[in-house]
Amino acid sequence: MDVRTRAYKAFWAEMNKPETYVIGDEFQQYVRKYLFPKEEYCKVHQTHDYETNRGDFVETSKEPDFRFRSKRSGREFLVEAKYRSRLYRETVEWCKPYQLNRYKAIDRDISVLVAIGLGGHPNSPEHVYIVPVRHIKYRRLFPSFLRHYEVPTGRCVNADRILLSL
Repeated sequence: MDVRTRAYKAFWAEMNKPETYVIGDEFQQYVRKYLFPKEEYCKVHQTHDYETNRGDFVETSKEPDFRFRSKRSGREFLVEAKYRSRLYRETVEWCKPYQLNRYKAIDRDISVLVAIGLGGHPNSPEHVYIVPVRHIKYRRLFPSFLRHYEVPTGRCVNADRILLSL
């Protein structure tokens, strides 16, 4: 296959990617660049992208989006990234019931944090929350609950401090 054919196939795949996946990818990039930057965190694993899973679903894609290791403490943890443009029925509906159950089961072995971006744009949300999954009881979260987990936008998160409080 020549270069032009490969380029066309890549272009076609990107143009046909569902919008929800594009938004998710953008917020994952934000999470990695700003909240858990490579200067402070090693990226141990990241789940596969839409194109990979479209052709042949990879089972580990059911896990949270990232596995990071703190360069300060060496502690590993998982992060699920969710972006929502606005509230839905006065709440942030961040997952399906079966996903919450799966994340809670994983959290028994390794800490799972949920990074929620709200408002603005996926690569520059108005609000960002880092919530330990063990503090979450429902798939819909009220702003009054999230307020306790808000972190500054565009700044590195101190995951060691969050994890030590669990």
